[in-house]
Amino acid sequence: MLEKHTCPNCKRALRSASAWHYCKEVAIDDLFLNKTDEIVLAFDRIYQNYLDNEEVEISATKNCVVFLRNKTFLVVKPMKKWLEVKFYSEGVIDDDSLHKCELWGKKYHCVVRFESEHQINQRFFEYFEGSYGMS
Repeated sequence: MLEKHTCPNCKRALRSASAWHYCKEVAIDDLFLNKTDEIVLAFDRIYQNYLDNEEVEISATKNCVVFLRNKTFLVVKPMKKWLEVKFYSEGVIDDDSLHKCELWGKKYHCVVRFESEHQINQRFFEYFEGSYGMS
């Protein structure tokens, strides 16, 4: 694992000491104010999967939660009607349940939207683990 740096102002984990980031301390819970219980439970399901992994840093920005290993591998954004999750893949994923999967630089940027925790199944955790392995 690469050495991580921590911003002295907002305490976010960064890839390098000079990495650009949104430098304001944000509580994860604040992103879920006025969100439905279904969206909160969907996030909790993903959050719990990485909570005990010491290699994963989890922090909030002004509008999303970032899961970082050596690089960001998951970006979770609570929206009004769904929880939007962005992850990365080495190749295109042909899955109708994805909102999109498109080439972004040298990797694929994939987005899935969950309206409830019941939509999150093992297949998605396998996608997330693939993204984790790329970071």
